[in-house]
Amino acid sequence: MAPTLADPFNDSSALIDFVINQGNGVKGLSELGLKALPKQYIQPLEERMCMTNIVPQGSIPIIDMSKWEDPKVAKSICDAASEWGFFQIVNHDVPIEVLENVKDATYNFFKMPAEVKNKYSKEHSSSNNVRFGTSFTPQAEKALEWKDYLSLFYVSEEEASALWPSICREQVLDYMKKSEVVIKQLLQVLMKGLNVNEIDEAKESLLMGSVRTNLNYYPKCPNPKLTVGVGRHSDVSTLTILLQDEIGGLFVRGNEGDDWIHVPPIKGSLVINVGDALQIMSNGRYRSVEHRVVANGSKNRISVPIFVNPRPADMIGPLPELVANGEKPIYKQVLYSDYVKHFFHKAHDGKKTALRQPRLVVTAAKYLAPCSLLTPNLHKPMAPTLADPFNDSSALIDFVINQGNGVKGLFKLGLKALPKQYIQPLEERMCMTNIVPQGSIPIIDMSKWEDPKWKDYLSLFYVSEEEAFALWPSICREQVLDYMKKSEVVIKQLLQVLMKGLNVDEIDEAKESLLMGSMRTNLNYYPKCPNPKLTVGVGRHSDVSTLTILLQDEIGGLFVRGNEGDNWIHVPPIKGSLVINVGDALQIMSNGRYRSVKHRVVANGSKNRISVPIFVNPRPIDMIGPLPELVANGEKPIYKQFLYSDYVKHFFRKAHDGKKTVEFAEL
Repeated sequence: MAPTLADPFNDSSALIDFVINQGNGVKGLSELGLKALPKQYIQPLEERMCMTNIVPQGSIPIIDMSKWEDPKVAKSICDAASEWGFFQIVNHDVPIEVLENVKDATYNFFKMPAEVKNKYSKEHSSSNNVRFGTSFTPQAEKALEWKDYLSLFYVSEEEASALWPSICREQVLDYMKKSEVVIKQLLQVLMKGLNVNEIDEAKESLLMGSVRTNLNYYPKCPNPKLTVGVGRHSDVSTLTILLQDEIGGLFVRGNEGDDWIHVPPIKGSLVINVGDALQIMSNGRYRSVEHRVVANGSKNRISVPIFVNPRPADMIGPLPELVANGEKPIYKQVLYSDYVKHFFHKAHDGKKTALRQPRLVVTAAKYLAPCSLLTPNLHKPMAPTLADPFNDSSALIDFVINQGNGVKGLFKLGLKALPKQYIQPLEERMCMTNIVPQGSIPIIDMSKWEDPKWKDYLSLFYVSEEEAFALWPSICREQVLDYMKKSEVVIKQLLQVLMKGLNVDEIDEAKESLLMGSMRTNLNYYPKCPNPKLTVGVGRHSDVSTLTILLQDEIGGLFVRGNEGDNWIHVPPIKGSLVINVGDALQIMSNGRYRSVKHRVVANGSKNRISVPIFVNPRPIDMIGPLPELVANGEKPIYKQFLYSDYVKHFFRKAHDGKKTVEFAEL
């Protein structure tokens, strides 16, 4: 019998009986509609995800595997394994339908009745190679983790056919078989990076002698901030190959201090991470990095990792080829089964299992106070020294604008403090304690952005090639013109598709002029900032364009407002990609069918960042409103007709204050 909502499992024996003995799992708890998180799942404060430690512009490498044997691609794989320990791969050899099938199969397994899933629990399963469970090591954990799983050890296809649940067996086997090709490609590259040029049968057995797949299910949680999906840990594997769904929630420890980086889901991609076994065998050249999964308050999430491991009977240590070349071993030889027992003997506590001489220990993440509790003395009067040489706003304006130094000039002064004119009110800064983990979504409460922004830019309006050659700076003219010309092809393709979506089948000369009659490119420069938490790169706004085509560098920092409330989603840079967004003009012309969304850019404390947007616009003299083709079909217009130049003037008359300019056009 399920407990009442008013008394959610005060008795631990009742919880164990419901979750484990009856086979309901955490999914069963979630489906009870509990008003509060059972106390057994509440993590100590220091074990929860502290959102102030998330690096908003952080991103692990994304590697295109289509030319995996190319030396440059191989180097990027080895660099990612040594510098990050994590990377995502795209254009690999696992078909998208295989990935989608195994995701569907995972959901289907967890939809089965509790009594059916319970047949595969530790107490009832006919084999240790098939295990349905929850949390990690309940007997060792101070607080339980918000996760259910089905663990499938692969011995042979015959055993899998006999023992694995029929509802997911074929899909998981297909996923494992197709992934084996990619695993061998990656291991071949990684071994060559260690000057191990041949993987013979013995070496292959050592690297990937056993394989296990987990089907992980993270149900939505009554209070996700109080618990975890999976605590901080590193994997004991050689490699882990992870398939995520579209929800997100995986975080990887960054390279500095207690930073954590969200790994955003990319459709069709696989996340690869180095395990402890490979760190040991590579003598520390490749890094096994701690990672964790946060709980989600609104959506169920799944993931499907494949763990590629040595066999239990294997002795692991630095590869003989490395030691033979005179390299000093930093790990001892250990029986792999002993290593795994050590891992599963304890809870996820963030301490690395790697057995080193001395043993490798990674410090637990510290808890930082929420932004609302920080009260820095921002306005203490100071003499005009290097710490604050611009108490006088006229001096700042003269230096930044009149002398043309820009924000970059401020940074080059080596300021020890942010000039007060750039300090945003406390309630308007990006408070990382409010990040919603799925999709790296910060929740931000801001009103008006009236302070200067931490950005310089060069704005280039395109009239003709002749004018560009006469007026644009020679140092960037040809490159920008080439970028605009090549992008025009993509712009026309996008507009053709978007117009067909409105049943406008032909873009004649007049329509093309209306949609893309004028064009502007910005070269944006965001210098690193003395205190990025106190300011912004660009405040909340929507674009006045038809379309915007944005080229990002590798740093990141662009956030887009999500679909619910005040959620913000980070747009991670992907090498070779362009970010496309609908502007206000297209929202108006589509009569609201296409959405112009607010976005913003955060400042960065350690790196300079650039971006290059192309704004595709109507001409200033054009009248814009819902397209005639839409209104002619009886659709009620929700926007009025008006002169585009008036709309642009309205936009530039005010600061970035988060209010949609498109409201100016509403009937």
